[in-house]
Amino acid sequence: MDSRTRIGLTGLGASDQIIRALLDGQTLRGVTDAELATLKMPISVLPSVPENPIHQRHTVDRFRRLQPDSDELPGCPEPPRPDFGPHLAQFLASVTKFTDR
Repeated sequence: MDSRTRIGLTGLGASDQIIRALLDGQTLRGVTDAELATLKMPISVLPSVPENPIHQRHTVDRFRRLQPDSDELPGCPEPPRPDFGPHLAQFLASVTKFTDR
């Protein structure tokens, strides 16, 4: 996935430095795990179900290990996938619950 993204960014004229800043990282692109571990805010993680090459389950698991006080929301397909529609109400309820904390 990163190689395709790198090719696309190069084609758009991005420098190697910008591409590295966007794609390098550990659990999440562009951010080190040490940086993620220092976050001191409420965090909820929304996994993609089913997972896909861009949004993988292992990313959720690694992030939750870095932020053990984070919550995991019920997963759903990502919009605008056609199978997202039936999950819209649960998605909105989860996001609303998170923002009401």
